[in-house]
Amino acid sequence: MRLLLLLLLLPGFAIAQTGTQSQSDVDTTKSPFSFKNAPWYGRSTPFAIYTGAGKLADRGLQSIEIGKTFNVIDLGVAGGRSTFRPDSTFFLEGRVTMDVGNYGPFASEMTIGAGRLFDKPGSLMLELSYSIFAQIAKKFGFGLVTGYIDFSNEFTDASKTYYGIYLRYGLERTDTGGLIGLARPRPRFRGRHGHR
Repeated sequence: MRLLLLLLLLPGFAIAQTGTQSQSDVDTTKSPFSFKNAPWYGRSTPFAIYTGAGKLADRGLQSIEIGKTFNVIDLGVAGGRSTFRPDSTFFLEGRVTMDVGNYGPFASEMTIGAGRLFDKPGSLMLELSYSIFAQIAKKFGFGLVTGYIDFSNEFTDASKTYYGIYLRYGLERTDTGGLIGLARPRPRFRGRHGHR
């Protein structure tokens, strides 16, 4: 129930966030969710590990994600494998990542995902994760992530906590979450008595 409520409230928060940007940070596209004008991004998790007992090959997680960036929100599709074994089970997942807060080159992000684990029963996969991200170059950064993944089907269910690292390629954001490279300053007009 909390997950559904969060999914319903996220778009409204993102729109409110874009309204608080300064004029020089305003996205010049007509809508913050203009798919045509939104830039592409890529995110890779080369290594993540589940907590708990077991061999490393059974506790690993890897994924690659591509999608589009809409100011403070990344919408993407991720594919990966749920273990490091050669016969690892493949998964496909839709993800929504929101830039919750920025401080200089650092950002705090939250991700919600839903998808399918292509095992024999066809398990539902739900994910909630939090990350700390550092923008180290104009379009490149890396981050630390921790999260929870729930797998469930008609017969079994499992909840796993994981920790990992990820790399992201895409436009960097300002301190207010606006994308650098999409914004352009608008002319400022002064009214009477020099007021804006």
